[in-house]
Amino acid sequence: MSIGEAIKFLKEVREELKKVTWPSKQLVRTATIAVIVFTLIVSVYLWGLDILFDRIFNFLYK
Repeated sequence: MSIGEAIKFLKEVREELKKVTWPSKQLVRTATIAVIVFTLIVSVYLWGLDILFDRIFNFLYK
């Protein structure tokens, strides 16, 4: 890739970034909170399943 092609590429990137519709701070904040809450719920669910299966296997193999 030549210097001219690299410069052209970067100019095109800049133009494309001007077309992007960026989310508002409120939308980003809401989405972040939703992801954190969902992750915590799934983590607790999987932790519970881990404990349940551990107890089942320990009961079966003792």
